Amino acid sequence: MNPHNQSHESHISCPLLNRMVLDHLINSIASGDHTIANQLGIPPAIIAPLTDLRPAEINRLAELRGCVRITLDVPALSRLLDRLMQDRSKEQLVQELIRRGAPQPMLYSLFQLTSREATALRYVLGLPGSPGRTREPTEEEEHRVWKTMQKLAMTADRMTPQDWVDLQDETGVPLRVLWAMVNEWREPREVAV
Repeated sequence: MNPHNQSHESHISCPLLNRMVLDHLINSIASGDHTIANQLGIPPAIIAPLTDLRPAEINRLAELRGCVRITLDVPALSRLLDRLMQDRSKEQLVQELIRRGAPQPMLYSLFQLTSREATALRYVLGLPGSPGRTREPTEEEEHRVWKTMQKLAMTADRMTPQDWVDLQDETGVPLRVLWAMVNEWREPREVAV
């Protein structure tokens, strides 16, 4: 059964959590912020007595069942966790490409990562700045890359970030060289007539 299709909520009642919720609510009201009280639908007639409660009375409220119920929307949590895992995978892939020497245009094309962001990530990862000018591929490298792309059913105009990692792993050609080479293959060439 897919957890995304389940339509239920989980409720818990825990005095410690209840106390935290009540403290947050009371402190917000006491500081003049009624946003939370409004969101919870607390009528103005209850707001004033809440701020007058003594700690022991707040504890008593927290221990009573039914006063505070914390709800967890499990399908929403599952969707958010899926999104977080996708974001983590993307971040790991960006870092992997940077470690492998991905050029700035590649990072921008694949992830819309600006030069400043890429430089900051290189710094965080303990890598030197930009490695400089990209060398030209050898004829043997071009041949090896072309054959590998055919073997892996890759096309120059539809390369995913993982495709670039796989292509480098298969060919041993530096990402900077691969990027320049494959981008050249993407560009239409003039044919002499």
